[in-house]
Amino acid sequence: MQIKSTKITLVGAGRIAFHLGKRLQAKGLRVVQVLNRSEGPARNLAGILRCDWSDDWSALDPEVDWVLLAVRDDAIAEVGAALAPFANTALVTHTSGATPGTVLAPYFERFGVFYPLQTFSGERNPVWSKVPFCVDANVPQDVVFLRKIAKVIGNLVYQVTDDQRAVLHVAAVFANNFANHCFAIAEKILEEKQLPFEMLHPLMEETLVKALQDSPADMQTGPAVRGDVETLQRHLHWLQQHPAWQTLYRELSVSINPALDLSATGKSRKKK
Repeated sequence: MQIKSTKITLVGAGRIAFHLGKRLQAKGLRVVQVLNRSEGPARNLAGILRCDWSDDWSALDPEVDWVLLAVRDDAIAEVGAALAPFANTALVTHTSGATPGTVLAPYFERFGVFYPLQTFSGERNPVWSKVPFCVDANVPQDVVFLRKIAKVIGNLVYQVTDDQRAVLHVAAVFANNFANHCFAIAEKILEEKQLPFEMLHPLMEETLVKALQDSPADMQTGPAVRGDVETLQRHLHWLQQHPAWQTLYRELSVSINPALDLSATGKSRKKK
């Protein structure tokens, strides 16, 4: 397929579809259609992209070259099955990090994955040159095509198998979702004492800078890695008013330093 003449249908109208659709068009690629099961979001995104839209799967453009599924993981197979009678010989890919590309194998001759490894929100524009794109397909020529597309709209492109991408997604959950959850807990802890979350911003920034410069394991600091039992005891005692956070604190501390023996009562001691 010639990149610039490729006709693209976006399936879905959420955050990933919004950002990918805008980026594809900004780089001169042809998003000709938005399909979504809800009329309102489909109409809104199509208006932004200045293309056709429909909430009827059978309205899939029969001449489309690439169908990009930007839907929830648990909807990929269902939407794929619904589109299968109308896709003809189009390449069909999804954008999920956790779902294998082979989930589309029962429905399409040509299938694959076009996964941007980034967190997307409506109010922030991605820095596309720093977004890794993980691509794969069952037809070698389609891998080449997806790599070219990713290079046009971004910069970092990797061919990643289903097995590799599954592990990558686990790592991404730790690095992004779990880390952000810890930030949210820290914010709530400070709110209880009327302290501004901004006080932690320099520490958070320095932590990330160090983790990017060297192995995060080598950069680990804090009472757990030092085996500072007294500090751990004080923290666990305070966290008794928040049992879920106390459990998380205890388990993370032991994960950092397995030599620690932290009891469920909030008392702690270092293993002999």
